[in-house]
Amino acid sequence: MNPIILFRACLFVCLFLLASIPIFSESKTIKFTLEPDRDDIIQYEFELWKQSSFDLEIPFRVLSNPGKIQLFIPNGYEYFRIRAVAKRQVRGFWTDLYTVSTFGQPKPKEPTKVLSRKPNTADVLVPISNAKGTNHFFLTENKIQVKPILTHPMKTSVRYRLNGGAWKTTKLPELSFSKDGDYKLEYQVTNELGVSDSMQVWEFSVDNTPPKTEFHWQPETYKKSSIQYVSKNTNLQLTAIDDGSGLDTIRFRTTCGKIPQSDWFEWDQKNSWMGILNSCSNDLEIEISAIDRLGNEEIPKKIYLKRNHQGN
Repeated sequence: MNPIILFRACLFVCLFLLASIPIFSESKTIKFTLEPDRDDIIQYEFELWKQSSFDLEIPFRVLSNPGKIQLFIPNGYEYFRIRAVAKRQVRGFWTDLYTVSTFGQPKPKEPTKVLSRKPNTADVLVPISNAKGTNHFFLTENKIQVKPILTHPMKTSVRYRLNGGAWKTTKLPELSFSKDGDYKLEYQVTNELGVSDSMQVWEFSVDNTPPKTEFHWQPETYKKSSIQYVSKNTNLQLTAIDDGSGLDTIRFRTTCGKIPQSDWFEWDQKNSWMGILNSCSNDLEIEISAIDRLGNEEIPKKIYLKRNHQGN
């Protein structure tokens, strides 16, 4: 059998073993087990890299026998890969690069795409439930126009007032709402014969203000002049506040180097930040924007990350 085909099979088994056995880290030592599926595999070769670009450095190489492995990672080395070595020094294929800081950790879930959206309804008022589980109505447009529903053509007038103010009479009231707040609209329609219908009362809120997102670095970042330094151990926490209809989603998108800008994804406090860092080894731009439950979108805030020469 072609030895290359054999080593392709071995590589698959080795990767399966790496994913299925318990792995943990002690300081700079990673412990795991490699059990070959062929008798002629006598060693495993490891390459340790400081960066993910193979043409920028010479790797640090280590050999180990099959079985329990204790791989010591010197300071500054952030990646490693593995290949099997058989008798007569026949070598298999290298695995992909593993990141030291996340090796053995569960794979983060795929981020959820987020689309820009407004409520998909023709209704002027939509109910939105609050924290207590009760519905409250919000205005979906910036205007309300009172149009009497008539079975026969007839002249009418509308008497109305807003928030307990003075009564006004007009043929067709059109009210504009540019200011956030709670409103109570009372109106009554009277036809040309002097017959009036019952008083109508609408209570609703106006929310034209998008949420506001705040950034929190944990732990606090080191700052020199106007530049902040972020390490692989620094976590980004986002908090969005919306005093109107309530927060719907915090979203983000990225631009890695010269790669086109990504789609919008939902921010996950546990996984998104490390997922962003591990997905890009170049200079990075991150845009953060929150959306409330009426579809008001925050103007994106930007974070710029410039990689240093050590790839951090």
